[in-house]
Amino acid sequence: MKYCTHCGKELFDEAVICPGCGCSVNGQTNTAYGAVDCSGLINTLAQRMNINGIIWLVIGILQVIGGLTLNWFLLIVGVLNIISSIQDMNYSKALPDNPTGIVAKFEPLTGPIITLVYNLVIGGVIGVVGSIYYFVAIRNYVMENKQAFESLDA
Repeated sequence: MKYCTHCGKELFDEAVICPGCGCSVNGQTNTAYGAVDCSGLINTLAQRMNINGIIWLVIGILQVIGGLTLNWFLLIVGVLNIISSIQDMNYSKALPDNPTGIVAKFEPLTGPIITLVYNLVIGGVIGVVGSIYYFVAIRNYVMENKQAFESLDA
């Protein structure tokens, strides 16, 4: 057995792509970035960011509706979440063309915690769903594959 040089996952001897991080096992380089070809890893992150954007868009729309009918504070949080969703969907489209600075973007916890708190306090429990998805499916994924993502910056 051999191990992925990017994420450390155990590999079958005949593996050419790591099932853990999606990086090439044979050490081929990506000529556009001079780094190891991790297109599978980047595509997975882009898909998850797009899903995150869709989740926040739905949450934001529900909060705007609630803000118009129940409490105007929800309107503010809903608009913030819609703006965030658009940024996430735009990032998911741009990521495959410019996969740099990924760890620096997702490693800090301050922004996501602030989003979680204002959604919990003002936006209701529905906003917590988006934060949970972000922490579990996106930030955790980036941190598990930190070494591979950092190799793209080299």
